[in-house]
Amino acid sequence: MFIREKTVRITGYVVVTAIFFLFFMMEMFFSWKDDFLVEKVFFITLLHTWFLWEPTRFILLTLRKNYSGLAHVKKRLGLATLILVPYAFLVGFLRIYLEDATYIWNFPVAHITSYSYTIGISLLFILLELAVYESLYFFDQWNQAQTEAEELRRLNFQVQIDSLKVQIQPHFLFNTLNTLIGLIEVDGNRAIKFTENLAYVYRYLLHANDLMTVSLQEELHFTRTYFSLLKTRYPDGLFLAESVNLKDAFFIPPLSLHILIENAVKHNNFSSTKPLNIEIRSLDADHAILVSNNLQPKTADDKSGKGLAYLKKRFELLNMPSIKVKKEKDMFSVLLPLIKTYRYEHINN
Repeated sequence: MFIREKTVRITGYVVVTAIFFLFFMMEMFFSWKDDFLVEKVFFITLLHTWFLWEPTRFILLTLRKNYSGLAHVKKRLGLATLILVPYAFLVGFLRIYLEDATYIWNFPVAHITSYSYTIGISLLFILLELAVYESLYFFDQWNQAQTEAEELRRLNFQVQIDSLKVQIQPHFLFNTLNTLIGLIEVDGNRAIKFTENLAYVYRYLLHANDLMTVSLQEELHFTRTYFSLLKTRYPDGLFLAESVNLKDAFFIPPLSLHILIENAVKHNNFSSTKPLNIEIRSLDADHAILVSNNLQPKTADDKSGKGLAYLKKRFELLNMPSIKVKKEKDMFSVLLPLIKTYRYEHINN
């Protein structure tokens, strides 16, 4: 919490004790006669507020642990109310009952007004503590969500920039334009399609920064389009197999598949005799996508690991399960968890 829980605990107890003593116990000094009135009032005040504050705090923190986050606020408040309202009645009742049973004030106090008055005070303080703890927790979670959203936007922007850097490097543009010129000379229709796909890839890269997630189908469509550009340049050395058959609609952070394919092409040698085979496969039971490729690593390769680090961080900021990376002797694979939701933004909107 942005205000330490220990500070809230101590300060809250002191404040509640002071309020209870000043506004609800001081009347005894003016209406009751007792040789040990000050000591008794002070003792009863400390004991009563402790039984109000500490168990309530324990219940609230336990509920927060089991139902954390802003998404469970209604459930957390509902359970807290169901538990704490009866508890307030119990504390208020027991206080008057015990005071009367021990004859602590030297005369009986057990009558309906005393019970209702004390139960009402107990309920008031418990609901006040509930409001304080939930308000502080709400602002703490809201601030954390804002920070994580900003970090995710920054990370998405960095991924977008890095992807664009790769795409606009001089050798990439040179090779892409040469491919386009070759297509224009031999097949005008394919040249038009190639140009359209290239424009779509750049448009997707530019707009991906504005979105937290996109539909899996949309990401797959972009991946196929991007791969078609690579396939035009490397017709006999690069292959993509796709087997995605999910029954429900799922969503994924944008450019997730793109980063993995880009890494596979960047870090592996491939040719017509030793092709690079990339596979995208769905795991319905795990609600995940498995992206794998055969390993043919380049000898002098700068393996910065930046792409995978970006992916791990983005999934973490979205509170999704972590991606799983597995490297075997001849195979490299990454498991990407999916989001199941019914609300998302479209890449073109």
